[in-house]
Amino acid sequence: MSIEDLAIKHDWACFNASWYKQHYHAVISAFDLHDDGSIFRFYKDFGETLGHSPNMFFDEEWYRMVYPDVLSLIESGKVSSGFEHYHQYGCKDRNPNCFFDEEFYCRTQVCMSPEQLEAHGLRNGYDHFLRYGAHEKRDASLFFSTTLFIRENPDFLYDDRNGIFAAFLENATDHTVVERRTSAYFDPEWYMRAYPDMSRHIDEWQHPLRHYLGNPSPEAFDPNPFFSERFYTQGNPDVTAVIADGCFRNAYEHFIRYGQYEDRRPHARVNLTSYAQDPAISDVVGQGKYPTPFAAYAMLYGKFPDSGDESHGPEMVCKRAYRRMSEVRTALLLKQCMDFSCDLPELSVVMVVHDQFAFTMTALASLRATCDAAIQLILVDGASTDETILIERHVRGIEVIQLSENVGFLAGANLGLARVAAPYVLFLNNDVELLPGAVNAACARLRRDERAGAVGAKLVRTTGELQEAGCIVWNDGTTSGYLRGASPMLPEANFVRSVDFCSGAFLLARTEVVKELNGFDPLFAPAYYEETDLCVQIRQRGFEIVYDPDVVVLHYEFGSGRQDDIDACLGRNIGKFFHKNRDYVEGKYRRDESNLLKARFAESGNRRVLFIEDYLPQRAIGAGFPRSNDIVRTMVDMLGAHVTVYPIFPPRSQPMTRYQDFPDRAEIIWDRGLGDLAAFLRTRAGYYDIIWIGRTHNADRLKPIFTACETALTGCRVVLDTEALTALRLQGRMRIMGQTDLPDLEGMLRYELRNTDFIDRFVTVSKGEATLIRGIVNQDVSVLGHMQTPVPRSRAFSERRHFLFVGAIQNLESPNWDGLAWLNDHVVPLLDNFLPEDIRIRVAGYVGNGIDLSSILTHPRFELLGAVEDLVPLYDTHRVFIAPTRFAAGIPYKIHEAAAHGLPIVATDLLIQQVGWEPGGDIAGASETQPLAFAGGMQQVYTDETLWNQLRRNALHRIFLENRADDYTRAVTDILNFKN
Repeated sequence: MSIEDLAIKHDWACFNASWYKQHYHAVISAFDLHDDGSIFRFYKDFGETLGHSPNMFFDEEWYRMVYPDVLSLIESGKVSSGFEHYHQYGCKDRNPNCFFDEEFYCRTQVCMSPEQLEAHGLRNGYDHFLRYGAHEKRDASLFFSTTLFIRENPDFLYDDRNGIFAAFLENATDHTVVERRTSAYFDPEWYMRAYPDMSRHIDEWQHPLRHYLGNPSPEAFDPNPFFSERFYTQGNPDVTAVIADGCFRNAYEHFIRYGQYEDRRPHARVNLTSYAQDPAISDVVGQGKYPTPFAAYAMLYGKFPDSGDESHGPEMVCKRAYRRMSEVRTALLLKQCMDFSCDLPELSVVMVVHDQFAFTMTALASLRATCDAAIQLILVDGASTDETILIERHVRGIEVIQLSENVGFLAGANLGLARVAAPYVLFLNNDVELLPGAVNAACARLRRDERAGAVGAKLVRTTGELQEAGCIVWNDGTTSGYLRGASPMLPEANFVRSVDFCSGAFLLARTEVVKELNGFDPLFAPAYYEETDLCVQIRQRGFEIVYDPDVVVLHYEFGSGRQDDIDACLGRNIGKFFHKNRDYVEGKYRRDESNLLKARFAESGNRRVLFIEDYLPQRAIGAGFPRSNDIVRTMVDMLGAHVTVYPIFPPRSQPMTRYQDFPDRAEIIWDRGLGDLAAFLRTRAGYYDIIWIGRTHNADRLKPIFTACETALTGCRVVLDTEALTALRLQGRMRIMGQTDLPDLEGMLRYELRNTDFIDRFVTVSKGEATLIRGIVNQDVSVLGHMQTPVPRSRAFSERRHFLFVGAIQNLESPNWDGLAWLNDHVVPLLDNFLPEDIRIRVAGYVGNGIDLSSILTHPRFELLGAVEDLVPLYDTHRVFIAPTRFAAGIPYKIHEAAAHGLPIVATDLLIQQVGWEPGGDIAGASETQPLAFAGGMQQVYTDETLWNQLRRNALHRIFLENRADDYTRAVTDILNFKN
């Protein structure tokens, strides 16, 4: 080697004259050496013999101590120094100093063999570290972690061009440096206190770690207060044997390489198993802050990490509670035996596990308790070391695929898929608890919806907050869980959506489809983006990925995996996912908060409609709300619109379940009202295509809000559905009440419509009402009546009894309140002359707060049923439907509904005129001013079977002709598609 060859900086093979002069200054000064050439010659003539190091990167004395065979070679003259030996032979498998570990670095940091390093022009891993790794902040060994040193020593100053490792070596013997922590596995400050003799000779040993890794009695010293050589060897006689055979320098080397991963205790006072299972430790290890739970224990002195994130604290508490409860539950489960035995499975469940026995048992117990289907349970065990290996003792009917290594979710799930025999396969994490009905709801979704290829869950974290309500793919290939951190009860999380993908923690899919795709693509091994890709592949075969809020799953959410490993996998797999699914990904929205609402749906072309009504239009409350419900249902179910239902007056209490009488794909905003609408519109600026307003009086309330939110509503068209003109109802009531000087109807209508200049399209329930307002609003008016499908029941005339009245009473001015009072006071007493006294008039329908129907329905024939959720049994068992309405507007929904169920009707002439049916042929009735005639009509239809059959048949025919669902859908379509 020439002097020129040895002048390369940061090369372990170089002789560094400047460093040598500074490090051995006493000797160099004595010989009065100044130039680099003479210093190098001195090293070759005398320094090698004296055991001098040629540079700061190679420690000659330490090398000779650790490798005694080298000293023999030097004494025999075969090599001149340890440095020459390392250069010629040892660099492939030996360490140059106590801070760098060749085997560790090649195995964990660069994952290269000597042959691969040589192919890159590198002599060994140390070459790579000094040239690249040190600047990339890679760890040099278990005893020198670059990232930990920087984190633990923020005041340590160094030139970034040279790197932290070189700066440390230059100052390693400085008294201000020797006690600095370089690794989680060795505590130099404690070591110097524990071994004062070494501390007194620190100048000789230069650094505590140098002594620990180089002294001739390695079993006589402990590296920190949490590992005991004596305790470990006494408790593990197999370790004593392999140390005696020379396989390990001491017990600690065995522990940090193997024992800590095998649940072996390092010290009598350290319960590492319990510590490692704490969620706070799982998190910091998973995030890469510490390499192992023992490293965290040693760094934190057995305490738990103090998170600076205030929101993190409660989550740790919840995770600890969940883990403890899993352990408590498992102790009870072991006293019995879960049974998944079946001959013909309806559902196959694939669960990939590695340890975490208590979690696995909790997940399986919740699966068995909440799903009564025949289940094929496939457990893929990735080399567990805990009680999981004995799980077949506690769970009957389980198929276990035992692996020799932990292959991860992707590969394990595919191995399980190969054994699936049921039509549906559920990929299920073991760190979940299924809430009641979850699996049944998901299976029901696949059974009834042929478009659904897979179903995902509402995932709830242990804190009670959402992990996700479906997931989004953005056009750069990145993803996000919708509504993470929000309340699971939030309306936005509680409607069914077609989404880009759902988490693999709970993913139920059609087996045939998944097998056609060969499961998860190994391209994404070992992890991340595999379920995203699978869901996209399912979608591209014409199926939906459905987020179903009835599928609720509590998820512990491990975050298992080092954060740097996760980041590396994500970085690679985002690119793989993007290129594999380029057409799909590039069609998605740009990642931006303003696009979140649109991106929560997988489809981008559907109309977005905001439907505003007085109250949530539930069918049971009547008063025109069933028609509003039909409109919402048509928009959602028939037209595929994304509909948000927004009440002016929200419910007073939070619903315990989803509103069952709405389409499950409608977004029901139950927790906000008129006072919140402006803020709501602003947060959804540019989102809606159509705003549909129910009832004319809401135009008065909404006009100032819409004016204030004009910018947010740019491009949005507004529809006003009058439902029933208030002016007509008011004038009718005045007439019934005997008022003679009735106001002008046109004037009343103009007043009713005075605040509608912002409306783009008007809708009425009948042609007559459309004619009345067309001239006032100076634009065309759409007509949208009622939708009914004939569903007559087969029960015969003789098998039916009693009269039925159905109608809601919101207030004391309700037409139904007036009609019932008139019926009680003037009609029913006349029936006593015609019909047996046991014939009842049964009254069903919503009644508002503070209204007492019994105060006006005093006749004994009346029977009050209140609000009835399902009217079908009433329509099926009663003989005659009555509608004694004396004033009203619009078209009576209840007439069409009763007729559709095959129930003949007796109504007032007012209602007969509104529906436009033939009196005496399609419907029976009499004037609202003639109670005797009305009573006679009731008696005649009730007793005349021929007339009863005629009315029933003709009314059903009317429904078939006039209330067809396809006609109704076309009418709604035309309204939504109108042009200004």
